[in-house]
Amino acid sequence: MDKPPQAYRSTDDESLFKKPTDDPSIKPDRVSPGVEGYFRIPAVWVGEEPDPDSVSILNPDIHHAVVFKTILNCGIEVRVQRDGTFLFDFSYWPLAPLVIIPGYRIPDPGNPHRIPLETSNAEDEAENYAVFRAQVMNVHQVCLTTSEKTVKRRSAAMGLPVTSWNTLKALTFDTVFSYRDDIEDIRALGRNVLNNKDRVQRIQPFPRRILEKEVIEHSFKLLDQILSLEDANLIQWIEAAYIAACRCAEKRYGEAVVLAWTVCEQLLSLAWDTLQKDIKVSNRMTRKRKKKLEGRDYTTSVIIEFLETNNRLDYDLYKLLEDVRKSRNDWAHRMCVPEEDDATKAVRAVEGLFWNVKEIRLSLSSGARGGVPKWSIWVWDQVRKNS
Repeated sequence: MDKPPQAYRSTDDESLFKKPTDDPSIKPDRVSPGVEGYFRIPAVWVGEEPDPDSVSILNPDIHHAVVFKTILNCGIEVRVQRDGTFLFDFSYWPLAPLVIIPGYRIPDPGNPHRIPLETSNAEDEAENYAVFRAQVMNVHQVCLTTSEKTVKRRSAAMGLPVTSWNTLKALTFDTVFSYRDDIEDIRALGRNVLNNKDRVQRIQPFPRRILEKEVIEHSFKLLDQILSLEDANLIQWIEAAYIAACRCAEKRYGEAVVLAWTVCEQLLSLAWDTLQKDIKVSNRMTRKRKKKLEGRDYTTSVIIEFLETNNRLDYDLYKLLEDVRKSRNDWAHRMCVPEEDDATKAVRAVEGLFWNVKEIRLSLSSGARGGVPKWSIWVWDQVRKNS
């Protein structure tokens, strides 16, 4: 069977890809989103709560009012709206910038064709950047929770995770982010309902917590500290720790322990590498002795012992890691479901290692809402009699 013809791009056609055209054979150049963002759930008001009557239905002048903006040292510009929408301009951020997707000419419009490799590669790159940007936004959600603990001395539930496909996307900040009804996107539906874009009559709007501006400002300073390291692995580790805490809040303790322990192993490996480098500069370390350190893969259990005996881990963190390691092994090898305390320890161990290894202070909320309502026994007895 013959392959469909290959679409192509000719230098003679360059001007055609830069402007609107009715030519069905021309696929114009496209550009990936420059700005992405998320609407926080659980919902919040930023700065102060507006008068309830003024936001009983969607009021863009209030809901979309920009109450905080800054430019991070890494080059990302940030804007925060009153309704708890956090927007990031990634256009010129080197780790996930805007991507130009080349257009092409279709040899036979209306019939199948093969897309040029250059175009496919650019589309894949844009998708990969979208995934990474979503990870950055989840890291910011960790920073928000940490900032509430640091600035206001209060614990709060973390926001629900965002994914690359359900973030808000636009070319610039000036774009009006549409309210779409998407039955697969709970976040979009939540934004529609909470901001009441359908003008549903209610006695009063849904209640929201207040996030003070000083909390917002601190969260972006912490995010800037993390992003300034230009370490893609670090962003992935923090997001993984955040997801582990979310799983703990969902009472999925096995997943929480395994994911948290995976992050612990990565951070312990960094600490082990640093210890080895420090040991090797000693005058007593001959080449033969150095090879003993390099010549085999040590188990995480042995690495933890080395780190604690060399004062690279405090004893409390050491004990915590040993408990988490056992819980992880019991779950991974024998499917012994961890207890809530095991999962909580795993989250605390991750927090401790981020500070111990990277000097990044994080607060990961792992508390959960109760899942089962409870009734007095006399109510239950009355239901039985009437059934």
